[in-house]
Amino acid sequence: MQQKSLWVFGILAGLLCAILEYLFFSTTSSSANTMFITKIAILAIFVGAGLILLRKLLGGVISIGRTVFSGLLISFIRAIVMIIVFIFLYQPNGEFYQPRVQEAYAQAEKKVAADDKIKDADKPMELALIKEQIASLYKVPGYSMITLGGSLVTGLVVSILMAAFIGTNMMYNEPNKA
Repeated sequence: MQQKSLWVFGILAGLLCAILEYLFFSTTSSSANTMFITKIAILAIFVGAGLILLRKLLGGVISIGRTVFSGLLISFIRAIVMIIVFIFLYQPNGEFYQPRVQEAYAQAEKKVAADDKIKDADKPMELALIKEQIASLYKVPGYSMITLGGSLVTGLVVSILMAAFIGTNMMYNEPNKA
C-alpha cells in the first residue's frame, strides 16, 4: 500500500505537469517561466502530500532516508509520465513543438544580434550553435534528459526540505525491548 500511494502521487503529478506543458506548447501566448514555476509547485505539493500519507501509513514515524527516497521516487515517476506524454505528442516528427522552436530561434537571433561580446564575424556560427542546442531540447533524447534531471534535482531538494519537517532520525531511537 505504501509504494502504491507513491506511484499514484507520481502519476498524478506527471499528468498535471504534462497537461501544463501541452497547454504551453499548444499556445504561443503563455509564459515559460510561469509553466516552470507551476510545475515545481505541483511537484512540491504532490511530494509533500505523498510523504505525509506515507508517514500516516507507517504509524506516524518515517525516517529521513525513506523520506528522501520516497520523494525521489515520486519525482522519477512524474518525469517518466511527462516523457511518455512528450513522446506521444512528438509522433511522428515533432510538428507539435515547431511553433515553440521557431519562437525560441527568433529569441536567440535577437539575443545574439544584441550581444556586444560576440564579434560580428562569429555571430552566424554562434547562432547556429544555439539553434542546434534549442533543437535538441525539443527532441526525445534531449527532453528526456532535461526532464529526468530537473525532476530528480527538484525532487531531491523538496524531499530534503520535507525530511527536515516530517522525517525522524532513526539513528538515535532506542529499539523496543521486549
